[in-house]
Amino acid sequence: MKCPKCNSDIPDNSRNCPKCFTPIIKIKPMRVCTNCGSEVPDDADTCPGCGRTVKRKAHQTGSFNSETDRRNDTTGFSAASEARSSSGNKILNELKRDRYAWLQAVLPGTLALLYHLLILRNNISFNLVNTFIIYEALVFFFGYSDIRELNRRPEMMEGLVYSEKFVYMTYFLPTLSLWDRRLLPGMNRKALYPLIHTVIFTLLIISIMFTMDIRAISQANPI
Repeated sequence: MKCPKCNSDIPDNSRNCPKCFTPIIKIKPMRVCTNCGSEVPDDADTCPGCGRTVKRKAHQTGSFNSETDRRNDTTGFSAASEARSSSGNKILNELKRDRYAWLQAVLPGTLALLYHLLILRNNISFNLVNTFIIYEALVFFFGYSDIRELNRRPEMMEGLVYSEKFVYMTYFLPTLSLWDRRLLPGMNRKALYPLIHTVIFTLLIISIMFTMDIRAISQANPI
């Protein structure tokens, strides 16, 4: 390294130039998460903002990581166990962080489908009304809870990063809103909750259509 004033050679660990005694200021680069933009400490394994695992290049790892690597080299089985544990913790943290989105994706459609298939089959009209009420009530409850949770996150800026249209879709049309939710700051772009909800909702619609067809056939051909 060269002194900016006298151009003399300076050892890497020096704080002043040995010739002209000019103070040497070293700027430490700030590391930020590429997913949500949060600052990530040097010794952190996950982003404090979105929980995503931090991936660093070889020259960016410090002595802490080097010591960890040396220990892992001596115990390959231990390293594999730690990797599995880290992966499991990441999944649990993501499920906990997006719990209302997952609940909205799975429970309303599943419970409505089970009710439609198993309860009050002899009164189709009443069955269909209750099926719709169960689905929409649970969708609204989990959607409202999810919006309240999102508003508490600093990266959401108290709801300024999403529109009122997104809020209303979250309350009533999760088939659309869950896909948009993945695009919000700090979210996992590969989360499966919108796909799972779409599959369950499609099964519910097919079941209702099948029931309506059977009812129409029964009315057209009374015994």
